Amino acid sequence: MAGPGGNAPTQHDVARALGISVSAVSLALNDRSGVSEDLRARVRQTAADLGYRPNTSAVALRTRRSRTIGLLIRNLSNPFFLDVIEGFEAVCAGSGYALITASSHYDLRRETELMRTFIARGVDALALAPVGGSRAAGEWHRTTGRPTVLLNAARLGRALPVMRTHVDGVAAVEQAVGHLADLGHRRLALLSAPRRRSPDPERADTFLRVVAERRLSGRILETELTAAAAGPALDAELARPRRSRATAVITNSDHLAHVVYAAAAGQGLRIPDDLSVVGHDDLPTSALLAPPLTTLAVDRRTIGVTAAGLLLDALAGRPATTRDVSLPATLLVRGSTAPPPR
Repeated sequence: MAGPGGNAPTQHDVARALGISVSAVSLALNDRSGVSEDLRARVRQTAADLGYRPNTSAVALRTRRSRTIGLLIRNLSNPFFLDVIEGFEAVCAGSGYALITASSHYDLRRETELMRTFIARGVDALALAPVGGSRAAGEWHRTTGRPTVLLNAARLGRALPVMRTHVDGVAAVEQAVGHLADLGHRRLALLSAPRRRSPDPERADTFLRVVAERRLSGRILETELTAAAAGPALDAELARPRRSRATAVITNSDHLAHVVYAAAAGQGLRIPDDLSVVGHDDLPTSALLAPPLTTLAVDRRTIGVTAAGLLLDALAGRPATTRDVSLPATLLVRGSTAPPPR
């Protein structure tokens, strides 16, 4: 909808429609304090109805903000991250921020290069699903001092004041191992990234702890978390003699659980008769596998929504109720797990 004279709508038009001051409209649209949440919502709705769009160049010059947020993830081929992006983008759009998304493809050098590109573009905040430790996040914070949130990453030291939203990896692994142990499995394997590249080594630590407590045999299959790399690692494990190979495999994603199915078929093994499999994420395709995949369900969209909310609160100067949000994982038992072969 055009403003008076056919021009694009302005903040003056929004103010006139609501009968309030232009300064109140500006505070509401720029997510600043000084207006009620009810008025903020009415201003945004009226602006949307009128078709108002801010002049991003003018806003950037005036506020020294680009009204953009960078989201740097590990692997766009994993559908898990598509849901995270959807939730993240919905929150940003509702607050007038644009989202710039990039994938490191599990490459540390690429992760650093993309992070520096975000700095050069002047993005206001960074959400990072890191490949390994905190190197990129640390450089971002030291260089910009701008808000940072890590997605599904291990807890960092206090020296790096960043926020975090993640799935409770400890509880997830405890549930998976407990379920398999209760079925009678005694030889388990965990598919995991190499420790130096793992964003959440607490999962591997928890796996080793729980199998020791239950007096089980546990083996960690360290591999790059791609189908091309995980396939050979699984082939080597499943080709072991019957009495020494794992009777169950736990993965950190349903995306890679699909690879376990393929590897088992390649070795002539049947799921779950010869091999049980537990995934993580509960992707829409997981219930369609033959047999359907036992997995740990997580609310993937909420991870993105929560991360975006943490960053927007920080950008608006609102005090954070927490800087570390842990989301639950719920075990869904389906047809891919059964007692081990005799």
